[in-house]
Amino acid sequence: MPWQLEAWRQLNARRAALPHALLIQGRPGLGKTHLARAFAQSVLCERPREAYAACGACAACGWFEQGNHPDYRQLQPEALDEGARDESASGEGSAASRQIRIDQVRELQPFLRIGTHRGGLRIALIRPAEAMNVATANALLKSLEEPPEGTLLLLVSSDPQRLLPTVRSRCQAVTVAPPDAASAAAWLRTQGIADPEGAASFAANAPLAALEQAGFAEARRTLTDLLAEPDLDPVRGAEKLLGQPVNEVVIWFQKWIYDLLRMRWGALPRYHPGASTRLARLAGRLDPIDLTRVARKVAEARGLAQHPLNPKLLLEDLLIQYRDLAGGRDV
Repeated sequence: MPWQLEAWRQLNARRAALPHALLIQGRPGLGKTHLARAFAQSVLCERPREAYAACGACAACGWFEQGNHPDYRQLQPEALDEGARDESASGEGSAASRQIRIDQVRELQPFLRIGTHRGGLRIALIRPAEAMNVATANALLKSLEEPPEGTLLLLVSSDPQRLLPTVRSRCQAVTVAPPDAASAAAWLRTQGIADPEGAASFAANAPLAALEQAGFAEARRTLTDLLAEPDLDPVRGAEKLLGQPVNEVVIWFQKWIYDLLRMRWGALPRYHPGASTRLARLAGRLDPIDLTRVARKVAEARGLAQHPLNPKLLLEDLLIQYRDLAGGRDV
């Protein structure tokens, strides 16, 4: 993808002396896993094309694209596995884990020790690397400290600060930077997004995040219209939002509060540039201390929003906090 070209150049510059571990990092929505997989396939490709791109036609590429290359493994939480998601959604079995489990890393060890099938490298891709808890990360450390010969570990992370320092220090980092606003909007326009500038702003110029959020445009508009109402009814508002992913609604709420804080201190909104007039009108009435308190409350709600016991009550509570921002006066 256009914004990945510099990171792709940095990865290819290491081919002459590949490290045993690479950390591909950057904010969500930049296609880091796509880039890591493309690099892994190009390393395993038996007839790479110009700029090291995989040929897509050799036996190795065929196996890779079918998901059964003998020298490649991908570790990820069960929640990211399509089969596990389908089973969980159907009510069969327990909820899929959002962490990379320690037994997944242990099962990787025999793969790293055996010889390669095609005489090249063994590659393991771990994503998102921050989904490893302390025990899982420690289980991986031995492979990072004493990597078997011919091994390449690719760690993909949207939040590298959550990784153990001992893990980060044993990887060479390659950062995927977001495009500027104009480039992000231009790419989104090619994808048929109706308001590419607004979509890019809301996703902080992360094009794939903007593309994913495009399906929620109407729901986001419902929330911002509610938050701009002078006589907000939290119960009715929560009912309007039910049916949407609660964790997404909380993130949208958090971005609205963030822009209110920016406007309160004289800056332009980051996520809602098209709503600057409404934001300015609201921000002028709010006490910054109260606004910061609600921002903290919304941040706390993000920890509960993945599996809320009662989504309606969670949303009602946030809307009540927001309604009462100005000390009981309408906002």
